[in-house]
Amino acid sequence: MVKKAIVLAAGEGTRLKPITDAIPKEMIRVGKKPAIEHVLEVLKAGGIEDVLIIVGWKKHALVDYLGSGKRLGLKIYFRMQEEAKGTAHAVSLGDDFIGDDDFVVMYGDNYITPYDTMKHIVDFHKRNNSRATLVLNPVEDPRRFGVVKMDEDNQIHGMIEKPTWEEAEPYRVNDHWLNIAGLMVLNGEIFEYIRKTTPGKKGELWLTDSIELMRKDGNAMYGYIFTGKRFDIGTFESLREADKLEMERIAEEEE
Repeated sequence: MVKKAIVLAAGEGTRLKPITDAIPKEMIRVGKKPAIEHVLEVLKAGGIEDVLIIVGWKKHALVDYLGSGKRLGLKIYFRMQEEAKGTAHAVSLGDDFIGDDDFVVMYGDNYITPYDTMKHIVDFHKRNNSRATLVLNPVEDPRRFGVVKMDEDNQIHGMIEKPTWEEAEPYRVNDHWLNIAGLMVLNGEIFEYIRKTTPGKKGELWLTDSIELMRKDGNAMYGYIFTGKRFDIGTFESLREADKLEMERIAEEEE
């Protein structure tokens, strides 16, 4: 079973200023609780027990709020990414925490519903004997995301991070692209490929590039098409939509 996860929560949240001048974006409430708590509930619903949260500077509010994780029924640990060196570098900080196990990577600004999606993703990963399972959802503009090529059996045959329109064209599926939705299950072998990854745009190490190196080495990986609702709360527009959806969900539960 997959029991460990790494949550990426080191970003500065520049698109949510001035709110993020005061609190980390992961502490912004979606409905009645912070975004990070929704992330942890998703992980817990999938059987995760131990979570390493990668934080950056000025993220002490996350540590203060979550503590050891006992209140949430999890064991939570923290590690500092002292410089913004990219998602692959952030994940690499969990090498000794993960070891050789399969594990989940989830971005800390993700709002996903229903929570039990995580269980289905883990089951899909195991059923396909996958070395990497990427959760995907369709987007109309690929330039902010990592996008993939996938065949009819859901096996992935290529990916690219934050492409230009020209770079993205070979990855188009009808009128959209398949975005890597900030949630994935990886084998511990990924750390070997992170060490081989060269800096990409802005000199950062992208996790997408590390996964692509792993795929090119003959490791089978699959895409899980997510049919629920997902927002990254990195913009005011997506934050408002996520908050509206969560309040509607709460209202339905209280009826």
